[in-house]
Amino acid sequence: MKMPGQYTPESFRGDFGSLAAVVKDSWGQNQDQSLLYDEPFLRSAFAYPGASFDLAPTIYIDGFPASFVAGFTRTVRLKGREQRLACITFWTTSARFKGRGYGSQVWMEILRRARDSGYDGAVNFCVDGAATNAIVMDCGKRADADVYRVFSTKYVARLLRPTAVTKAATSPEVVGLFLKAAAQVPESVPLVRVWSREEAEWQCLRRTGVLCAALEEGPRSGVVTGYVAEIIDKTPTKVLLVEDLLWGDLEAQERLALLQQLLAHGAAAGAQIAVAPLLGYAETATLRAAGFRQSRRLMHLYLTVWSGAPAWEPLSSLYLDVF
Repeated sequence: MKMPGQYTPESFRGDFGSLAAVVKDSWGQNQDQSLLYDEPFLRSAFAYPGASFDLAPTIYIDGFPASFVAGFTRTVRLKGREQRLACITFWTTSARFKGRGYGSQVWMEILRRARDSGYDGAVNFCVDGAATNAIVMDCGKRADADVYRVFSTKYVARLLRPTAVTKAATSPEVVGLFLKAAAQVPESVPLVRVWSREEAEWQCLRRTGVLCAALEEGPRSGVVTGYVAEIIDKTPTKVLLVEDLLWGDLEAQERLALLQQLLAHGAAAGAQIAVAPLLGYAETATLRAAGFRQSRRLMHLYLTVWSGAPAWEPLSSLYLDVF
Protein backbone atom coordinates (compact mmCIF):
# COMPACT_ATOMS: atom_id res chain seq x y z
CA MET A 1 0.00 0.00 0.00
CA LYS A 2 1.20 3.48 -0.83
CA MET A 3 2.21 5.82 2.00
CA PRO A 4 0.84 9.33 2.61
CA GLY A 5 2.25 11.82 0.14
CA GLN A 6 2.07 9.37 -2.74
CA TYR A 7 -1.60 10.14 -3.34
CA THR A 8 -2.29 13.55 -4.84
CA PRO A 9 -5.62 15.15 -3.91
CA GLU A 10 -7.83 15.65 -6.94
CA SER A 11 -11.19 17.34 -7.43
CA PHE A 12 -14.23 15.40 -6.24
CA ARG A 13 -15.67 13.16 -8.97
CA GLY A 14 -19.32 13.50 -7.97
CA ASP A 15 -19.62 9.95 -6.62
CA PHE A 16 -22.07 10.98 -3.88
CA GLY A 17 -23.17 7.47 -2.99
CA SER A 18 -19.63 6.37 -2.15
CA LEU A 19 -18.96 9.59 -0.23
CA ALA A 20 -22.14 9.21 1.82
CA ALA A 21 -21.09 5.68 2.78
CA VAL A 22 -17.66 6.93 3.88
CA VAL A 23 -19.19 9.74 5.96
CA LYS A 24 -21.63 7.40 7.70
CA ASP A 25 -18.99 4.79 8.51
CA SER A 26 -16.35 7.30 9.63
CA TRP A 27 -18.54 9.70 11.61
CA GLY A 28 -20.41 6.82 13.20
CA GLN A 29 -17.22 6.18 15.21
CA ASN A 30 -17.30 9.65 16.79
CA GLN A 31 -18.06 9.93 20.49
CA ASP A 32 -20.42 12.85 19.82
CA GLN A 33 -23.51 12.07 17.81
CA SER A 34 -23.10 13.16 14.19
CA LEU A 35 -25.63 13.96 11.52
CA LEU A 36 -26.28 11.49 8.73
CA TYR A 37 -25.35 13.39 5.58
CA ASP A 38 -26.80 10.96 3.07
CA GLU A 39 -26.54 11.05 -0.73
CA PRO A 40 -29.53 13.39 -1.31
CA PHE A 41 -28.21 15.82 1.31
CA LEU A 42 -24.73 15.90 -0.20
CA ARG A 43 -26.10 16.37 -3.71
CA SER A 44 -28.24 19.21 -2.42
CA ALA A 45 -25.23 20.86 -0.77
CA PHE A 46 -23.40 20.96 -4.09
CA ALA A 47 -26.47 22.51 -5.73
CA TYR A 48 -25.69 25.63 -3.67
CA PRO A 49 -24.98 28.62 -5.95
CA GLY A 50 -21.34 28.71 -6.97
CA ALA A 51 -20.48 25.30 -5.50
CA SER A 52 -17.68 23.52 -7.34
CA PHE A 53 -16.05 20.11 -7.21
CA ASP A 54 -12.75 21.98 -7.61
CA LEU A 55 -13.13 23.24 -4.04
CA ALA A 56 -13.65 19.69 -2.79
CA PRO A 57 -10.21 18.03 -2.81
CA THR A 58 -10.41 14.28 -2.47
CA ILE A 59 -7.85 11.52 -2.12
CA TYR A 60 -8.93 8.50 -4.11
CA ILE A 61 -7.43 5.09 -3.42
CA ASP A 62 -8.35 2.38 -5.90
CA GLY A 63 -11.25 4.56 -7.04
CA PHE A 64 -12.54 4.96 -3.48
CA PRO A 65 -12.88 8.40 -1.79
CA ALA A 66 -10.51 7.78 1.12
CA SER A 67 -10.39 11.39 2.36
CA PHE A 68 -12.56 14.38 1.51
CA VAL A 69 -13.29 17.98 2.40
CA ALA A 70 -15.39 20.68 0.73
CA GLY A 71 -15.65 24.45 0.76
CA PHE A 72 -18.65 26.64 -0.06
CA THR A 73 -18.65 30.36 -0.72
CA ARG A 74 -19.82 32.64 2.05
CA THR A 75 -19.85 36.37 1.44
CA VAL A 76 -19.72 38.15 4.79
CA ARG A 77 -19.36 41.58 6.29
CA LEU A 78 -16.43 41.18 8.65
CA LYS A 79 -15.92 44.20 10.89
CA GLY A 80 -17.32 46.47 8.21
CA ARG A 81 -15.46 44.99 5.23
CA GLU A 82 -17.02 42.63 2.71
CA GLN A 83 -15.05 39.39 2.52
CA ARG A 84 -15.36 36.22 0.45
CA LEU A 85 -14.67 33.22 2.65
CA ALA A 86 -14.61 29.49 2.00
CA CYS A 87 -16.81 27.71 4.54
CA ILE A 88 -15.05 24.35 4.97
CA THR A 89 -17.11 21.34 5.96
CA PHE A 90 -17.78 17.61 5.43
CA TRP A 91 -14.16 16.86 6.39
CA THR A 92 -13.85 13.11 6.67
CA THR A 93 -11.46 10.22 6.20
CA SER A 94 -12.55 6.65 5.66
CA ALA A 95 -12.29 4.48 8.76
CA ARG A 96 -9.97 2.22 6.74
CA PHE A 97 -7.42 4.98 6.25
CA LYS A 98 -7.52 7.04 9.44
CA GLY A 99 -4.22 7.91 11.08
CA ARG A 100 -2.22 8.03 7.85
CA GLY A 101 -2.19 11.78 7.27
CA TYR A 102 -4.72 11.91 4.45
CA GLY A 103 -7.03 14.26 6.34
CA SER A 104 -4.23 16.79 6.78
CA GLN A 105 -3.35 16.50 3.10
CA VAL A 106 -6.83 17.41 1.86
CA TRP A 107 -7.12 20.21 4.44
CA MET A 108 -3.92 21.88 3.30
CA GLU A 109 -5.00 21.36 -0.30
CA ILE A 110 -8.33 23.11 0.21
CA LEU A 111 -6.54 26.07 1.81
CA ARG A 112 -4.21 26.24 -1.18
CA ARG A 113 -7.10 26.08 -3.64
CA ALA A 114 -9.10 28.71 -1.74
CA ARG A 115 -6.14 31.10 -1.71
CA ASP A 116 -5.41 30.52 -5.40
CA SER A 117 -9.09 31.10 -6.22
CA GLY A 118 -9.08 34.54 -4.63
CA TYR A 119 -10.85 33.84 -1.35
CA ASP A 120 -9.96 36.22 1.49
CA GLY A 121 -9.80 33.35 3.95
CA ALA A 122 -11.71 30.37 5.30
CA VAL A 123 -13.94 29.45 8.23
CA ASN A 124 -14.79 26.13 9.81
CA PHE A 125 -16.32 24.70 12.98
CA CYS A 126 -14.90 21.94 15.19
CA VAL A 127 -16.57 20.11 18.06
CA ASP A 128 -15.01 20.95 21.41
CA GLY A 129 -12.44 18.35 22.46
CA ALA A 130 -12.12 16.74 19.01
CA ALA A 131 -8.66 16.08 17.58
CA THR A 132 -9.59 18.18 14.56
CA ASN A 133 -9.10 21.38 16.58
CA ALA A 134 -5.35 20.84 16.81
CA ILE A 135 -5.11 19.55 13.24
CA VAL A 136 -6.74 22.71 11.85
CA MET A 137 -4.21 24.88 13.69
CA ASP A 138 -1.26 22.74 12.58
CA CYS A 139 -2.36 22.52 8.95
CA GLY A 140 -2.77 26.27 8.80
CA LYS A 141 0.84 26.79 9.81
CA ARG A 142 2.04 24.18 7.35
CA ALA A 143 0.04 25.87 4.58
CA ASP A 144 1.56 29.29 5.41
CA ALA A 145 -1.71 30.63 6.82
CA ASP A 146 -2.71 32.08 10.19
CA VAL A 147 -5.53 30.39 12.09
CA TYR A 148 -7.51 32.00 14.92
CA ARG A 149 -10.21 30.56 17.14
CA VAL A 150 -12.59 33.50 17.07
CA PHE A 151 -15.84 32.20 18.58
CA SER A 152 -17.37 29.35 20.56
CA THR A 153 -21.04 28.53 20.30
CA LYS A 154 -23.18 26.72 22.80
CA TYR A 155 -26.45 25.06 21.87
CA VAL A 156 -29.96 24.88 23.23
CA ALA A 157 -32.34 22.01 22.57
CA ARG A 158 -35.84 20.75 23.27
CA LEU A 159 -37.92 17.68 22.55
CA LEU A 160 -40.65 17.80 19.94
CA ARG A 161 -43.95 16.02 20.28
CA PRO A 162 -45.53 14.19 17.35
CA THR A 163 -48.12 16.30 15.56
CA ALA A 164 -50.94 15.76 13.11
CA VAL A 165 -50.07 19.04 11.40
CA THR A 166 -49.26 18.62 7.72
CA LYS A 167 -46.14 20.38 6.48
CA ALA A 168 -47.23 23.06 4.04
CA ALA A 169 -45.25 24.01 0.96
CA THR A 170 -43.18 27.16 1.36
CA SER A 171 -44.26 30.07 -0.81
CA PRO A 172 -41.57 31.61 -3.05
CA GLU A 173 -42.60 34.96 -1.57
CA VAL A 174 -40.71 34.02 1.58
CA VAL A 175 -37.42 34.81 -0.15
CA GLY A 176 -38.14 38.52 -0.20
CA LEU A 177 -39.09 38.48 3.48
CA PHE A 178 -35.93 36.52 4.25
CA LEU A 179 -33.69 39.05 2.53
CA LYS A 180 -35.47 41.93 4.26
CA ALA A 181 -35.07 40.33 7.68
CA ALA A 182 -31.42 39.36 7.06
CA ALA A 183 -30.65 42.99 6.23
CA GLN A 184 -31.86 43.93 9.72
CA VAL A 185 -29.16 41.99 11.60
CA PRO A 186 -27.56 44.69 13.80
CA GLU A 187 -24.46 46.41 12.46
CA SER A 188 -22.87 45.80 15.87
CA VAL A 189 -22.52 42.10 14.97
CA PRO A 190 -18.90 41.87 13.72
CA LEU A 191 -19.38 38.96 11.29
CA VAL A 192 -22.59 38.92 9.25
CA ARG A 193 -23.48 36.79 6.29
CA VAL A 194 -24.45 38.72 3.14
CA TRP A 195 -26.98 36.97 0.91
CA SER A 196 -27.60 37.03 -2.82
CA ARG A 197 -31.16 36.30 -3.94
CA GLU A 198 -30.06 33.02 -5.52
CA GLU A 199 -28.44 31.92 -2.24
CA ALA A 200 -31.56 32.89 -0.30
CA GLU A 201 -33.72 30.86 -2.68
CA TRP A 202 -31.52 27.81 -2.07
CA GLN A 203 -31.61 28.39 1.69
CA CYS A 204 -35.38 28.76 1.90
CA LEU A 205 -36.70 26.58 -0.91
CA ARG A 206 -34.27 24.19 -2.58
CA ARG A 207 -32.06 22.31 -0.17
CA THR A 208 -32.86 18.85 1.12
CA GLY A 209 -34.83 18.80 4.37
CA VAL A 210 -35.42 22.55 4.42
CA LEU A 211 -38.11 24.08 6.61
CA CYS A 212 -39.03 27.73 6.57
CA ALA A 213 -41.54 29.75 8.57
CA ALA A 214 -42.51 33.36 7.88
CA LEU A 215 -44.81 35.80 9.61
CA GLU A 216 -46.16 39.15 8.46
CA GLU A 217 -48.08 41.37 10.86
CA GLY A 218 -48.87 44.57 9.03
CA PRO A 219 -45.56 46.29 8.27
CA ARG A 220 -43.64 43.89 10.53
CA SER A 221 -42.21 40.57 9.35
CA GLY A 222 -39.68 37.89 10.18
CA VAL A 223 -38.41 34.52 8.96
CA VAL A 224 -36.83 31.50 10.65
CA THR A 225 -35.35 28.52 8.82
CA GLY A 226 -33.95 25.10 9.56
CA TYR A 227 -33.55 21.65 8.13
CA VAL A 228 -34.32 18.12 9.26
CA ALA A 229 -31.63 15.45 9.26
CA GLU A 230 -31.10 12.08 10.89
CA ILE A 231 -28.57 11.34 13.62
CA ILE A 232 -26.15 8.47 13.07
CA ASP A 233 -27.24 6.10 15.81
CA LYS A 234 -28.50 2.58 16.40
CA THR A 235 -31.95 4.07 16.93
CA PRO A 236 -32.81 6.37 14.00
CA THR A 237 -33.63 9.84 15.34
CA LYS A 238 -34.48 12.91 13.30
CA VAL A 239 -33.44 16.35 14.48
CA LEU A 240 -34.50 19.84 13.44
CA LEU A 241 -31.47 22.14 13.12
CA VAL A 242 -32.69 25.70 13.63
CA GLU A 243 -30.56 28.06 11.54
CA ASP A 244 -31.68 31.59 10.64
CA LEU A 245 -33.38 33.40 13.52
CA LEU A 246 -34.32 36.47 11.56
CA TRP A 247 -36.86 38.04 13.87
CA GLY A 248 -36.87 41.23 11.81
CA ASP A 249 -39.01 43.83 13.56
CA LEU A 250 -41.52 41.39 15.06
CA GLU A 251 -42.71 41.84 18.63
CA ALA A 252 -42.08 39.28 21.37
CA GLN A 253 -45.31 37.28 21.01
CA GLU A 254 -45.01 37.34 17.23
CA ARG A 255 -41.47 35.93 17.46
CA LEU A 256 -42.74 33.11 19.64
CA ALA A 257 -45.55 32.35 17.19
CA LEU A 258 -43.04 32.30 14.33
CA LEU A 259 -40.72 29.90 16.13
CA GLN A 260 -43.59 27.63 17.14
CA GLN A 261 -44.61 27.51 13.48
CA LEU A 262 -41.16 26.20 12.54
CA LEU A 263 -41.20 23.65 15.38
CA ALA A 264 -44.59 22.38 14.23
CA HIS A 265 -43.21 21.95 10.70
CA GLY A 266 -40.24 20.05 12.15
CA ALA A 267 -42.44 17.71 14.16
CA ALA A 268 -44.60 17.13 11.07
CA ALA A 269 -41.43 16.15 9.19
CA GLY A 270 -40.66 13.53 11.86
CA ALA A 271 -38.12 15.45 13.95
CA GLN A 272 -38.04 14.39 17.60
CA ILE A 273 -35.53 17.00 18.79
CA ALA A 274 -34.88 20.63 17.88
CA VAL A 275 -31.49 22.26 18.44
CA ALA A 276 -30.23 25.79 17.87
CA PRO A 277 -26.77 27.38 18.18
CA LEU A 278 -26.37 30.53 20.28
CA LEU A 279 -24.47 32.98 18.10
CA GLY A 280 -25.43 36.30 19.66
CA TYR A 281 -26.85 38.00 16.55
CA ALA A 282 -30.48 37.51 17.62
CA GLU A 283 -32.20 37.65 20.99
CA THR A 284 -32.72 34.21 22.47
CA ALA A 285 -35.37 34.83 25.12
CA THR A 286 -37.84 33.52 22.56
CA LEU A 287 -36.01 30.17 22.48
CA ARG A 288 -36.27 29.93 26.26
CA ALA A 289 -39.97 30.80 26.12
CA ALA A 290 -40.44 28.00 23.58
CA GLY A 291 -38.93 25.43 25.95
CA PHE A 292 -35.32 25.27 24.74
CA ARG A 293 -32.67 24.52 27.38
CA GLN A 294 -28.88 24.55 27.18
CA SER A 295 -27.22 21.35 25.97
CA ARG A 296 -23.65 20.13 26.48
CA ARG A 297 -22.63 20.58 22.86
CA LEU A 298 -19.94 23.18 22.18
CA MET A 299 -18.45 24.17 18.81
CA HIS A 300 -15.45 26.38 18.03
CA LEU A 301 -15.21 28.63 14.98
CA TYR A 302 -11.81 28.98 13.31
CA LEU A 303 -10.92 31.80 10.94
CA THR A 304 -8.03 31.12 8.58
CA VAL A 305 -6.39 34.05 6.81
CA TRP A 306 -3.37 34.14 4.55
CA SER A 307 -0.04 35.08 6.07
CA GLY A 308 0.49 38.83 6.27
CA ALA A 309 -3.13 39.64 7.11
CA PRO A 310 -3.86 41.46 10.40
CA ALA A 311 -4.30 39.30 13.50
CA TRP A 312 -7.84 38.60 14.66
CA GLU A 313 -9.25 38.83 18.17
CA PRO A 314 -12.26 36.77 19.33
CA LEU A 315 -15.64 37.92 18.00
CA SER A 316 -18.45 38.93 20.34
CA SER A 317 -21.16 37.50 18.05
CA LEU A 318 -21.77 36.42 14.47
CA TYR A 319 -24.42 35.52 11.93
CA LEU A 320 -23.24 32.49 9.95
CA ASP A 321 -24.46 28.97 9.38
CA VAL A 322 -22.92 26.32 11.61
CA PHE A 323 -22.20 23.14 9.66
